[in-house]
Amino acid sequence: MKKIAFGFLLFIFALGVAQPVYAHGGQPRLEINIDHTNPGAVVDVRGVEFGYDDLVMLALLGSEAEIALGEITANAEGEFQQIVVLPSDLIEGTYYFRATTIHHWVISPPLTVWGTAVLEGGGQGERDEDDGLLAPMPTFAPAVVTAPVAAVPVEATSASAANRNVPALIALMVIGSTIVAIVFAIKRKNSQ
Repeated sequence: MKKIAFGFLLFIFALGVAQPVYAHGGQPRLEINIDHTNPGAVVDVRGVEFGYDDLVMLALLGSEAEIALGEITANAEGEFQQIVVLPSDLIEGTYYFRATTIHHWVISPPLTVWGTAVLEGGGQGERDEDDGLLAPMPTFAPAVVTAPVAAVPVEATSASAANRNVPALIALMVIGSTIVAIVFAIKRKNSQ
């Protein structure tokens, strides 16, 4: 009986110290296909390593602006791709795309916006296979924000998601210890 109780206590302890396992190997990140462009241009934003069917709120952040770009649902692999048309009246400067889910805030690499605005229907005609926007998208490493950007966290850690499980694990440990103590009390009473 002591071996069973010890095994149970060991199991409860292991639950308390085990880290959560995520479906994907890395931290969620945003990738963009360009690092500088003009106002009114098109930017491909790609999210990877998100959770299955995660609802992602996408926004464009600048030093003086935050523009909501809508909601996107990640696919079964935790990925999504969104083609974003920048506003033609966007002020020159450095911008970041932010993806927000229940568990994460993820910031893209910086995007520098400068020059004259790209007008709608700029005579580009119909897109074909040789169009650069249809080519594979280059991957930029996750951003490390060094320039001060108002109210922009660099990246939320997954520890906040793990911290939500701590009260439940403590409750399991207390319940398990109580059960073991009751079993020992009953065993001692029966042996007397």
